[in-house]
Amino acid sequence: MTYLTPFTLSKASSLQDILAANKKSIASINPQILKLSGKGQSPHTLWIGCSDSRVNECTTLGCVPGEIFTVRNVANVVTYDDPAAQSAIQFAIESLKVSRIIVCGHTDCGGIRGTLANRKSGGPLDNWLLPIRETRYQHRDELEALESEKERITRLSELNVLHSVDTVRKHPSFVKAHKEKKVEVYGIIYDVETGYIRELPTIERDGISEVFELTS
Repeated sequence: MTYLTPFTLSKASSLQDILAANKKSIASINPQILKLSGKGQSPHTLWIGCSDSRVNECTTLGCVPGEIFTVRNVANVVTYDDPAAQSAIQFAIESLKVSRIIVCGHTDCGGIRGTLANRKSGGPLDNWLLPIRETRYQHRDELEALESEKERITRLSELNVLHSVDTVRKHPSFVKAHKEKKVEVYGIIYDVETGYIRELPTIERDGISEVFELTS
């Protein structure tokens, strides 16, 4: 059986197609939402997610423009030396006053799969994925004990999220705001096959998170 694609645009779409899609999309939005957007933003959440085209925070949570401040990159990596993520965390906490930070990984992640396969593409991507390679090495016995590639990808995705959560917890802006009970951070996994998210359990001690052993 052949199914028609549900997508609005394709690789063959022209700029005119994109402009037309924009007009159609905007026509379906409540004008009041756009009016509020014109007055500034006051998001409740900072979402740190993967650039994967299947994972969209607004679609996932059913939110509208203005609710979520977003940082996305390949494999939702948060490191101490990435000025983009570090600046976004500071801005979200100190200027936007978000009440929560969500680090979202997902199943079937290409960056995770490539890391597990020890695939090298050259250029900046290899350096970007280095923290995940280190996490893979640290948990190599656990990962190798899993039966399928799918399980290994999901598990390494979980570990990567928890590592990023730990990095967020050590950010100076987070440490201060969390001490004042103004912000929390959570790690979640999005299932690309079902669309559902689930929380990853962590415990916290003196501002540093410790990872529970997760069971599938």
